[in-house]
Amino acid sequence: PILIPILLMGASSIASMAGWSGTANDILKFLGTPIIALAVGTIFGVIQLVGARRIDKFYDLTNETLKTVGPILFVTAAGGVLGKVIASTSMIDYITQNAELLETIGIFFPFILAAILKSAQGSSTVALTTTAGIVLPVLGLDSPIRATLAVMAIGAGAMTVSHANDSYFWVVTNFGAMTPEKGYKTQTMATLVLGLSGMLEIFILSL
Repeated sequence: PILIPILLMGASSIASMAGWSGTANDILKFLGTPIIALAVGTIFGVIQLVGARRIDKFYDLTNETLKTVGPILFVTAAGGVLGKVIASTSMIDYITQNAELLETIGIFFPFILAAILKSAQGSSTVALTTTAGIVLPVLGLDSPIRATLAVMAIGAGAMTVSHANDSYFWVVTNFGAMTPEKGYKTQTMATLVLGLSGMLEIFILSL
């Protein structure tokens, strides 16, 4: 039940990267969709219960699981929605329009931009993709080394910082049985230290 979804999503990613086409590719993409892959994993779990002759425990297992996972799903969804609300504002457009002002700070530009986006709207993926789209035409990455350093700086910025509008923040605090206050002292501070220390190393490498 754990391995099947991972394998299906991995196969779907391989098919996309390899540029496959045809019926087999369509099937892999469908099965590799996270919700479908997890559903297939659940089906395999039920089959294993039947094989172990423990299907009579299905209700109890489901009930106990939902007691643990239910609150986490609700809070995680709320954090993700808050991030989407912030992302739908004109903040990203404003940063894009004023990107030339940040260009003068060199390798720190992609880091600061990604950190602003991550902290403001919570999603590392949005921070990564948006920053990459803004940085590429502005910095004029003319060598593989400069491009690599820029990618590393974006990655460091995209982890700075995880707080209440980040769904992952709520996953960590709930699974860690922490209050939001403790989450800020641990998860938020840890991601701040990770991002800043990572950027310091990248700056030294750039020299």
